[in-house]
Amino acid sequence: MSDYSIIPTTTEQEPVPTAPALIADYTAAHTEFRKLQISILRKAKPILFGALKAAGINRVTVTFDGSGDSGQIESVEAYGAENQPIDLPAEPIPYPFATMEERYESCSKTPSGQRCTGYEVQEIEKSSLIQDIIEEIFWDFIGAKHGGWENNDGGYGECVFEVESQTIRLEMNERYTETNYYEHEM
Repeated sequence: MSDYSIIPTTTEQEPVPTAPALIADYTAAHTEFRKLQISILRKAKPILFGALKAAGINRVTVTFDGSGDSGQIESVEAYGAENQPIDLPAEPIPYPFATMEERYESCSKTPSGQRCTGYEVQEIEKSSLIQDIIEEIFWDFIGAKHGGWENNDGGYGECVFEVESQTIRLEMNERYTETNYYEHEM
């Protein structure tokens, strides 16, 4: 998968990956990571929605806003059957997550100390608060559908978790600046 080249020096060295090889390795690992995230979400949604239903929650709304390279969650609110606000459960639940970790392996004993990198993509299970799980899903969802939404004029909206239908709906409003140029001469 990787392209390696020898950097000529007066000392003997092992192959060092080139920049295109490092980018290709990262791209391949990230593609594998995104596929794993989607796979995990499909099988984990019933866990999350089951815990929400057991707590008497019908809907959770994540409100977000951002611009100028900064975006954040404004609020995470849960609602019961009568649309009344309700607290999210404070007990952690076991939940699967995808991880992509960079690992470093020594390529050589170069004077510059250059090291080779690689990536490990795996599924792990950890106990997490429901709010943390909801926020993680939101960040993954908006990143996949509207990467960079927080840049420039930014955007805002809601991500709604509907318990009964077990759906997650992202409502995104993108801001932009419009310029109209006119030139007149008499």
